Amino acid sequence: MSRLRPTPATSPLNNALTFDIEDWHQLVEWKLNGTMPPCSRHVLAQTYDILETLAARGVRATFFILGLVAEAYPGLVRDIAAAGHEVGSHGWSHQLIYRQTRQAFADETRRSKVLLEDVLGRRVAGYRAAEFSVTEGSRWALDVLAETGFSYDSSIVPIHSRRYGIPGTPLGPHIMRTSAGPLTEVPLTAVQRGRWHWPVGGGGSFRLLPYTVTRAAIREVNVERRPAIVYFHPYEFSAAPLVPRLSSPGRYVTGARYVLFHNMNRRTNRRRFVRLLADFHFAPIADLLNHGH
Repeated sequence: MSRLRPTPATSPLNNALTFDIEDWHQLVEWKLNGTMPPCSRHVLAQTYDILETLAARGVRATFFILGLVAEAYPGLVRDIAAAGHEVGSHGWSHQLIYRQTRQAFADETRRSKVLLEDVLGRRVAGYRAAEFSVTEGSRWALDVLAETGFSYDSSIVPIHSRRYGIPGTPLGPHIMRTSAGPLTEVPLTAVQRGRWHWPVGGGGSFRLLPYTVTRAAIREVNVERRPAIVYFHPYEFSAAPLVPRLSSPGRYVTGARYVLFHNMNRRTNRRRFVRLLADFHFAPIADLLNHGH
């Protein structure tokens, strides 16, 4: 692998703002008997709300869209692109890669890419895995992505974690060598603290850490002349509490702790997000890769 050439210190530095477009009930932990529930209209309303927030501030982003969402709401995909945002693939059914066979992953990844490109009438260059599930044990997925025609992946978290991450991954965008040719990796943002790398700028870390900690971490990353890659999900901006899905009357798909975690500090998420947009410059991932930071 090789690092991309850093941007000259005199140029303005953009960060990448990204969204993983999936329904709350399509998270990995919600699956019933290996099946994925259909999209609700919540994901539609929540994503349009995000689009309005970005339009009001003149911010463009990358939207990694789940195939099931694109199939249910192709008009949403076209509206995202029409607003000037980049559309990428989030796979088809939100399966963890390391729980799939190579063939199953290749089939659903190709299916998602073809659908998005048919809806848009243009090529889709970027991919992000469900719950960042490109790990050491599923590194073969990068070969499949290159074979399928993606230019870049943004699935690797450069940390050690029980569920995801590849320790030792370069912290900034870099070129990965695959069996099908080069593939640019755009890892999620992490900062070094002692011997360890810690994720910042999205998901639970954005909700649970004080905003001042997130802001300081992104500034630290920018001082190092690399862009921060931050991410959000539509349901993180929901006005109503996120509730468990019933598998049968009185029985939930997963435990209360999982739901509690996703609800913690969620009411402050929108206010923090608006501050983030005011404090930093953002662009789609494609812009960062094509035109520098």
